[in-house]
Amino acid sequence: MPNLIIEKLENHFPIPVLIRQFGDLELLNHSINELIEELARRYQESSRNAATNGSSTTQGGYQTIASEDFLDIKNPHIYDLRDKIILPSVEEYFSRALNTDPLFLKFKLHSWANRLEKGNWQSPDIHPNEYTIISGVYYVRCPEMDAPGGVLEFINPHPASVSLGGQNATKQLVPKEGLVVMFPPYYMHFVHPITSAKARTIVAFDVRLLE
Repeated sequence: MPNLIIEKLENHFPIPVLIRQFGDLELLNHSINELIEELARRYQESSRNAATNGSSTTQGGYQTIASEDFLDIKNPHIYDLRDKIILPSVEEYFSRALNTDPLFLKFKLHSWANRLEKGNWQSPDIHPNEYTIISGVYYVRCPEMDAPGGVLEFINPHPASVSLGGQNATKQLVPKEGLVVMFPPYYMHFVHPITSAKARTIVAFDVRLLE
């Protein structure tokens, strides 16, 4: 009989997705939503709308431009979102998903706000910018919708596993207000068309390592 020396099961290509739900944020979300709504009223019909100037995959609606980081706006509610929710979540992702101590990393947040109205959607997208290590989204306002309206859907980056019947082709996530979702930047994702009469607003961000 053969003598079994060693046996182990390894996951070589996991896709770590960290989901954190925060509560008691009605006032904070209301204030941030009002700021996004004001920016949309001011710039939606101008060249300062990334959703319509050809610089994003957002189909309709409003998105802040890439050259202006939303989380750097001088506003106490933005500071609370950045410093008490998003940055601690990023540190948790570094620790749990990447097994890295965030205290020894230098990184910067690149961020933008997005507002989608009925019929608007987000086409399949990845974030391949150099030194980007994490992508994420925080849900500010999520009106109730019939599925799959407004659902965030991830596409399996390993198509061979789907053809062999080993994995699902996609993974859906139903957003909720106060939810933070973080994932690798190569994980392709899209947002189903909004079906609510009320707009959905989010703050998205990339985490980029500094040299």
